[in-house]
Amino acid sequence: MATPCVCETGKIKMGEAHARVQGQREAQVPNILILGTAEWNSPIATNQHYVTRELAAMGDVTFVESLGLRRPTLRRADVVRMASRLRRSVGTGRTSSAAVSERPKPERSRVVSPLVIPLHRYPTRALNTALLRRSTTQWIESTRPRVLWTFTPVTYGLEAAADATIYHCVDLLASFPGVDKVAVERGEKSLSLRADLAIATSNAVARHLSTLGYPNIQMLHNVADAAVFSAQSKPAAERHPHVLFSGNLTLHKLDLEVLRSVAMSLQGKGRLLLAGPLSAGGGDFTAALRELEQLGARYLGVLSHEELAKVAGTCSAGIIPYSLNEYTSGVSPLKCFEYLASGLTVVSTHVPAVDELATTNPYIRVASTSEFAKVLAEVLRIPPTTHDIADRMELASANGWEGRGQVLREILSKTMAGALGSMGAP
Repeated sequence: MATPCVCETGKIKMGEAHARVQGQREAQVPNILILGTAEWNSPIATNQHYVTRELAAMGDVTFVESLGLRRPTLRRADVVRMASRLRRSVGTGRTSSAAVSERPKPERSRVVSPLVIPLHRYPTRALNTALLRRSTTQWIESTRPRVLWTFTPVTYGLEAAADATIYHCVDLLASFPGVDKVAVERGEKSLSLRADLAIATSNAVARHLSTLGYPNIQMLHNVADAAVFSAQSKPAAERHPHVLFSGNLTLHKLDLEVLRSVAMSLQGKGRLLLAGPLSAGGGDFTAALRELEQLGARYLGVLSHEELAKVAGTCSAGIIPYSLNEYTSGVSPLKCFEYLASGLTVVSTHVPAVDELATTNPYIRVASTSEFAKVLAEVLRIPPTTHDIADRMELASANGWEGRGQVLREILSKTMAGALGSMGAP
């Protein structure tokens, strides 16, 4: 039998060493479980969808679709959504509607649609715990570092299987109509004892988490996919005196009086454009939409990200006409930076997070309900210049996902190192 030459033996040993190093590196790649509050293919991409994309650049990600914090009703939208979840859970369906497109999944990511009962108190807790654990077995049994990154406080104890837990709180969830307030409050209190870090998207949310005893809170306001919107921004000469609102159309969130005044003030000059889903939660907006259309508003339906960017790039202003209530006191509207990235001036009601931004950004105006249309008219009276549009886009670029993704990955690395280090400490 021929004896391998020295050079071949060296190559074999180098190959084995390389394989061991690769294996060691792979063993340290985190296995991340993200508990969402929305479906993966929901019409509007939110924080949780972008976080999934950004964290998948660092490890394996399992995105768990909404557990249903809002109690379902017998309205058609809720029935269709529950039927769609059932089909996806048993592997016989892909989307809840032909009108809903498949959102691309990042490499090293997968989506789980757990078949749980959308009631989160006794006597369904034991059954839901078993169902959720079965859906996440692959993550629970992983030998690599397990990270729970949750947007919902209703976790059914999955943090006990995690090496590190991060609660990413983007809203005052318990204050939204139809949400199980008791389940949310119990979950947040329980998580305060186990979470390594809580991320708050507004000062109101940070104060809320602080009162619950979260020891480590980091403020990160919502950001936008600014590059997509800037790419579709049109020059000043191609702009129209149109005003855009994009987002969920729901009575609880939107100030109908503001929308009426805007639609009427634009008659004969421009048009109020509305884009987004008629939300099932927070009150049926259908009758209000019909009234606004009679006043001259135009409903564009549910647009893709690229379609919305094209529309925004031809307008002159974007509005955030939110009602002022407990829920909106905690929101951090990412649409503020979408509008700016499109070269628009932003006019908003006195939402606390927008009030704070307006103190340092000259292109964000805030107004009361009674003064909203007047302030908007002042904005539209002076057409944007090329310099103004470029300046707004530059301000938005500092609040985009390009930079935020790196911040999140650094947070993940630091949290993992702290959690794993403390586990190994004597």
